[in-house]
Amino acid sequence: MEDKKILQKKTGRKKKAGLLIVLSLVILGAVGLNFYMKYTREREKQLALEEQRRLEEAERERLRKLLEEKRKEFLALIGEMKQFFNRGNFAKVRELAEKAYLLAREHGFDTSEIDRILHMIDVRNYMSRLRDLKEKSKDIFLYSYVRSETLRIPGWPELAKMRNSILETTYENEYSVLLKLAREYAMKIKKDEMPKYNYMASKSFLDKGIILRKKRNLDASEDEYLIENLRNELFFASRKLPKDTIPPSIYH
Repeated sequence: MEDKKILQKKTGRKKKAGLLIVLSLVILGAVGLNFYMKYTREREKQLALEEQRRLEEAERERLRKLLEEKRKEFLALIGEMKQFFNRGNFAKVRELAEKAYLLAREHGFDTSEIDRILHMIDVRNYMSRLRDLKEKSKDIFLYSYVRSETLRIPGWPELAKMRNSILETTYENEYSVLLKLAREYAMKIKKDEMPKYNYMASKSFLDKGIILRKKRNLDASEDEYLIENLRNELFFASRKLPKDTIPPSIYH
């Protein structure tokens, strides 16, 4: 009986030991599984980040190559613009400039060279216009037209010298026209044609000429004094003019 009890105790201890071993294995397995799951999640996260970085790097490289290609295309357009500019084909230059500006806006390229070339076209066109106006300024009676057209041209440094010269010529021409008209109206007095009207017209044009000369600091013409003397001479030589222009109280 005692042997049976001893055997039962030994069997119970073995069962407990077995349960402890099984429990330990389960705990170790759970810990290991939890560690493995965390490791797997971290690994997957790391791999995902690495993949994202790889994709981002690939996208940056793609954009870099694209930008480089667009820059080459942009520079090629500017090169073509220069070629057509040298050939004088300004319409083609402007056409290419539109394409270059579009690329510049899309990719942030510097447009200063495009602006410079287009500015040079404008300078050439304006210079051509100024040469034409300079030729027209030889006709003194076109002073008003020439001046208004010249003022429409910008006063850029490249144009300033010729532009200012033409404007100065228009004032000289206007002065000459005023003196010419003053002389013509004075000569009509000699023919006794509406002496009072012609006298006053001659005086008005001469006065305007003198005012313009002083305002624009022009050289005084000898005609200015000759016209004044002629008008005075004709005034006193006329029978009607003194009576028509001098107040009665002074005349009598």
